[in-house]
Amino acid sequence: MTDQPNSPASTTILVLSTERAIPPVLDPYERDGTLVALMDHDLSERDIDRSTGLITTIHLDQIRFHELRPAIDRFFRRGGRLFFNGHPVRRFVDGLTPFVPLDSPRRRDLDLSALTAHPVFAGIDTPSLATRKGVAGFFGRGHAPPPPGAAAVTGLGPNRWPVDWTWDTPAGGTLFIHAGNDLWSVADDPAVNARLAGNIIQWVTS
Repeated sequence: MTDQPNSPASTTILVLSTERAIPPVLDPYERDGTLVALMDHDLSERDIDRSTGLITTIHLDQIRFHELRPAIDRFFRRGGRLFFNGHPVRRFVDGLTPFVPLDSPRRRDLDLSALTAHPVFAGIDTPSLATRKGVAGFFGRGHAPPPPGAAAVTGLGPNRWPVDWTWDTPAGGTLFIHAGNDLWSVADDPAVNARLAGNIIQWVTS
């Protein structure tokens, strides 16, 4: 297949694993055409070349995603935005460091601190996301060390490990790492999850 690096961008793509359906909270955005949901093994370089934004879920096949590195590089060079949910283990972009889990975390190690204002968390009380159904750790249990120049958005525990960060990559474009469960699934309140999903969509498409 011959890809066209300069093919016109046309859509935002949500990348799902082969075993998972589109999350209900994102259904409205698929129905109105704001995003297109693709299985990770169906995703091609051409899909990425035609995307205006990318959102991945925690169940992403990162081996497959890494195989698409040439298209991901082109995506960033033309200013694309990628929102990554989960624990990065494959360096799909230069400067990315694999996930580091917390070592035997206690409850206080899972508290959250808002470190930098970001549109993804607009209207959200970040510390309130530390527990779901009274249990801590759904939001995150570790971090991916951010590269130089990245801005830490959410801190984890007293050391404020950067579980969320955003980075304007040297190639261009922006990467947002949420090193935990899919962000639209961490709150008890469905309205909060819907707000997070909408914020992510708005950030990726703006």
